[in-house]
Amino acid sequence: MIRVSDIMEKEIINVKNGKRMGFITDIDMDINEGKIMSFTITGDGGRGLFSRNGEGQVVFFSDILKIGCDTIIVNIGSELNVDQFNI
Repeated sequence: MIRVSDIMEKEIINVKNGKRMGFITDIDMDINEGKIMSFTITGDGGRGLFSRNGEGQVVFFSDILKIGCDTIIVNIGSELNVDQFNI
C-alpha cells in the first residue's frame, strides 16, 4: 500500500517524450468507489497541496504506467518528434 504523501513527492515523467512534467499538487478521488481518478500536476516545481496559480495539468490514473521509488511514469500526449533534432 502507498500513502498519498508518498505519491505527492514523486516527480511525473512522460514516457512518450521523456519530459519531466512536474509534481502532483492535487488528487481527485471517487470516495464511493475508494479509487483515485486523476492527479493534477504543476511543472513549476511546487510541491504544495495546491498550485500557486490554481492551474495544472490533469493526469488520469489510467495513464500511469509505473509508480517507482522516485518517479511516476505516465503515458500521455504525442510522441517525441525525432526529426526536430540534428542527429
